[in-house]
Amino acid sequence: MNLRDDLRELKAGPRELRKFGLTVGGVLAALALLFLFRHKVRAPYFLWPGIFLLVFGVVAPRLLKWIYLAWMTLAIVLGFVVSHVLLTLLFFLVITPVGLVARLSGKDFLSLKLDRAAKSYWIPRSRTPKRPEDYERQF
Repeated sequence: MNLRDDLRELKAGPRELRKFGLTVGGVLAALALLFLFRHKVRAPYFLWPGIFLLVFGVVAPRLLKWIYLAWMTLAIVLGFVVSHVLLTLLFFLVITPVGLVARLSGKDFLSLKLDRAAKSYWIPRSRTPKRPEDYERQF
């Protein structure tokens, strides 16, 4: 799926736009109040957009359509970056070196090496069998 398909699937009806305006506007207004309480100069930068979104979310949610689409486009792009780029970097910079070091040191985490002399690959457990009462409250 690409960005256009994701954007086409977005629901941009009055209900969704109202929910967007109230949610994002409420969060921005709450952040502004927190900044005002802490005497930070950046409070107006959160307060005015928050009030704008709250008011138009209640009065005229259809006017928020382009803001909603821009916001969701940004969210979809960020989701793509996080899920593809960051996870790829994590895999190649963390998991691959750990696997290579383990392989070079002869570690076999999953016991995948074949042993032709083994009669079975069954791993016997030394624990005593549990009673039926032990299974009633597992956590």
